[in-house]
Amino acid sequence: MNVNVSWKLTPKPGHQIYLDDLRVMATVFVIGVHTVSLAVSMVEEGSISYHILECFDYFFLSCNLLFLMISGALLLSVRGEKTTVFFRKRFSKVVIPFLVYYILYVCAKEGIEWIYPSHWLPLLQRIVSGAPVEAPHFWLIYVILFLYVLTPALRWILAHIPDPVLSGFLAVLFVLCTIDTYAPLFGMSAPFQWYTGTFVGTFVLGYYLAAKCSRRMERIFFAGGVVSFLISCLWIVTRNDYKDYIYQNAPTMMLFAAMLFLLVKRKAAGKTEELYLVSLISRHSYSILLIHWGILHFVVKQVLHVNVLGGGIVGGCILMLVLTLVLSTIAAWILDKTLLKWLMV
Repeated sequence: MNVNVSWKLTPKPGHQIYLDDLRVMATVFVIGVHTVSLAVSMVEEGSISYHILECFDYFFLSCNLLFLMISGALLLSVRGEKTTVFFRKRFSKVVIPFLVYYILYVCAKEGIEWIYPSHWLPLLQRIVSGAPVEAPHFWLIYVILFLYVLTPALRWILAHIPDPVLSGFLAVLFVLCTIDTYAPLFGMSAPFQWYTGTFVGTFVLGYYLAAKCSRRMERIFFAGGVVSFLISCLWIVTRNDYKDYIYQNAPTMMLFAAMLFLLVKRKAAGKTEELYLVSLISRHSYSILLIHWGILHFVVKQVLHVNVLGGGIVGGCILMLVLTLVLSTIAAWILDKTLLKWLMV
């Protein structure tokens, strides 16, 4: 008897496969950056191993901008959706899981009493104040939630401005990020931190790369991304203060993340099928993003006693990354199909 097992899926018409690929890439990268960070803390600062790990750390840290670009690509191109409908969907898909995982982290670290009514007000105050110490990576969710608040207005603006104006707008924002990033080198404070710290430019850039980027601009981003990566690696090797000038909204990181975005988009062009595993991780990528920190630092590191340097730096990092991804995907699938599904009904 012949049994045909298909490892591929055919998405619904109109489904953008490359965005699934990007979600998976960003998900792997976010686990990778936190795994490599563990390794960095365990090797001698300034050593060859240290510099190599820091270069990988830079590579993986593009995950933050990729997540924001994916959100911009998905949300800013929508037309005709009522604002109330948009916020209702975002509350169900984003806010509820965020609150659930926030509470889980706090309870896991400090005790189950945090779900008792007597603790609700202090818990609310903690949520409003920012990411918990138990899950510092939640800072990205606060940025995403802020961008969601701006989305209806940004949609209206983008629907009413011509493409050249959009290109000029992004160019100006890129210049502002450049000034803010490198102003401290000249003894000046960052004058546009009120804007660059919001990541609005990265959000809009995701929309531009998905819907408006020409072949000519793609080539510019490709070249800029390669040069940016090389410059950043050189900076890591030769300077001690590199972290202030190459991460997050630094122009080199923006160009590098944009290059990765476009590479995945171009590679996926024409694809009509995707691997089931890619679809699975993509569907649960948000919960994986939220839960992976606990899986990595508690389950993999403390329960399974996996050492990031065990079996060599490369072997240890790969083992921790794979274990964290697999266990996070399983945990995310379970919670998405049970507790979160029940709460979002």
